[in-house]
Amino acid sequence: MSDYETLLVDREDGIGRLTIDRPERMNAISPTLLEELADAIETLDDDDAVRVVVLAGAGDRAFSAGADLSSITEGNAVDVAELSQKGQEIFGAVKESSMPVLAAIDGFCLGGGMELATHADLRIATSDARFGQTEHNLGLMPGWGGTQRLQRIVGEGRAKEIIFTADHFDAESMAEYGFVNEVHDPDEFEARVDELAADLAAGPPIAQGLTKRAMHKGQDDIEAGLEIESRAFGLLRDTDDLMEGIDAFQEDREPTFDGR
Repeated sequence: MSDYETLLVDREDGIGRLTIDRPERMNAISPTLLEELADAIETLDDDDAVRVVVLAGAGDRAFSAGADLSSITEGNAVDVAELSQKGQEIFGAVKESSMPVLAAIDGFCLGGGMELATHADLRIATSDARFGQTEHNLGLMPGWGGTQRLQRIVGEGRAKEIIFTADHFDAESMAEYGFVNEVHDPDEFEARVDELAADLAAGPPIAQGLTKRAMHKGQDDIEAGLEIESRAFGLLRDTDDLMEGIDAFQEDREPTFDGR
């Protein structure tokens, strides 16, 4: 994998770890970071040895405190609209990755950083994490999918509360809202991230990818989602992974899925 200016990427034991590496800027998301994120996600998605992606931020101050404001103030209205569209597309590629994407959140997760986390499949946080769509404090609005994606996770009312108030919310509140799946003490956090990532990496990759496709399609059109579900269910009949899963069940052992 290519060297990046703003990202650290590591692959081991089926887990692709993608870390925003701008701790001196609270891991703010710049145009360069967006470009590198697009390349990194595509590369990991094309690597058959990688079964799960873990998104994190370097240091213990922030997952990401949001967009690098210089990228907004330097351009004109057309430039900023194009930046919004680019971010939507790249974050969308994170969401549509064929494998599970886990956001491991410690510290601040604000603005564009929270929008990035919104595009993950699962979110796990420390009790020190703080969340917020704080764009209204700047006279802005979420521009990287937040107005659309957040309400699909927490519901319209909660999404409007989070966006309109521009407040900070603690991890327990975001778990209550359904945004965060798990909250852990900082001392236990890394071990739990590793455990969950390993569990996801051990899953059946073909079934995982087809499940994501059906669920995402059903968010817009339930009948289309059900159609994809039934077809995918049939396709899985002819996979080696299904036979392995059945054999493992009958032999009372853990399955070893090869993605075939």
